[in-house]
Amino acid sequence: MLEWNFDVYVAALGIAAFSPGPGLAALVATVFAQGARKSLWFCLGIIVGDLIWLTLSLRGLALIEQKVPFVFLAIKWAGVAYLTYLAVCLWRTPAAPQSPGASKKRGAIATALSGFSITMGNPKAMLFYLALLPSIVTQDRLTLTMVFALAAAVVVVLSSVFAVYIYAAHKARIAMTGARGMRAFNKLTGTALGGAAV
Repeated sequence: MLEWNFDVYVAALGIAAFSPGPGLAALVATVFAQGARKSLWFCLGIIVGDLIWLTLSLRGLALIEQKVPFVFLAIKWAGVAYLTYLAVCLWRTPAAPQSPGASKKRGAIATALSGFSITMGNPKAMLFYLALLPSIVTQDRLTLTMVFALAAAVVVVLSSVFAVYIYAAHKARIAMTGARGMRAFNKLTGTALGGAAV
């Protein structure tokens, strides 16, 4: 029974992770703006955020959202503000070709915090754990082994999905050397981020 439920969890996590959302749109923008290596910090922030949602859901702390809704509301609006900021920056980025190091760089911690804040305010991540986990495991059957297995699945699945997106975005970044291509990419990514913010 445990194995079947775990398989369902991994499959659902993989589908949710691959589906477009604010986190992936911001990840692609981060790869294009700062490079593949720097985007690893962004991925770390997303994974930490997902692990926190997993922990909150497993411990039944979803009640916090009902008892102290302004905390989650503030986190969500912080994520919206950051996505809007990224979208505006991409729309205003010069179309002239730049070298990989020419764009403005953010520190590793700031990049990781960006991924974390987007995940904590992402309704997709929130609803996934709050809606799915109760149907997979109940509090009376929860063991430490199950917790580690669920957490390990988050790390492995998200890392695999991110690797695919980073590779594709990195290739696109290399290919977008002309002003026209860069302008189109910036506007497309900025529009995606703006839509995610909305």
